[in-house]
Amino acid sequence: MEYYRGERVRILGKPEWGPGFIQGKSKNGKILVDFQQVGEKNLSLKHAKLMKVVLRNLAWREERAKRNWPCK
Repeated sequence: MEYYRGERVRILGKPEWGPGFIQGKSKNGKILVDFQQVGEKNLSLKHAKLMKVVLRNLAWREERAKRNWPCK
């Protein structure tokens, strides 16, 4: 599966990490994700089971835009 910068995801094995946003791909089949609860994680796509999440909550999207999260 392809992932693109800015897409919202969750990791199936760690629901306590909350939603994350794809920050970019790195070498060797890894991907950088910024999770709301634990910060940036460099995950192996071979082991991490990511699920794309459709953003439907308009209030949450507006709050994210106001805080400018996850852009750094």
